[in-house]
Amino acid sequence: MVPLLARTIALGLFHVKCKDIFQNPKGHEHDLLALCCIDKTMNGWNLERVASICRERCGGQGYLSVNKFGDYLAIAHAGLTAEGDNRVLMVKICKDMMTNIRKNGFKLPQMSQCPFRQIAKADDITTLQTLLDLLKYRETVLYNQLVEGNKKMLQEGKSSYNILMRETSDVMQGLAMVYGER
Repeated sequence: MVPLLARTIALGLFHVKCKDIFQNPKGHEHDLLALCCIDKTMNGWNLERVASICRERCGGQGYLSVNKFGDYLAIAHAGLTAEGDNRVLMVKICKDMMTNIRKNGFKLPQMSQCPFRQIAKADDITTLQTLLDLLKYRETVLYNQLVEGNKKMLQEGKSSYNILMRETSDVMQGLAMVYGER
């Protein structure tokens, strides 16, 4: 339960940050929509997971209406599909990221430590900076995999729609999630 609580607190703080950026988007004009999309998806999935696990941990008592788990699950499921399915929003995040990097001069996140020369040889990889660098590395790898895969499939004559919705969906979901986690 402690990891769920920690994640819920972190996502709550992220939600507050997104609301602050929404009120004053200066400096975030190009990634404001992506921040709102990842905030919605991650918080919706977290609510569903927390409500399900709490109901399960309560056993038969979890089914009683007084505990409100049924209400929370209904709200979570509505949030997962309302205003656009979360998986579709994850694709939007990736498309926006690609546009911002290609056309708006954004750069992929820069690591302070090399994952091969420094992190691989480190005695302790649990420091916040190291964990952040690992997330940045994963984001960079997935982004490059997505771009290279798209380019190769376009050259093979596959349609943009099929590439987007069928061929690269798993990579996009992972990329959007690591973007949100970072």
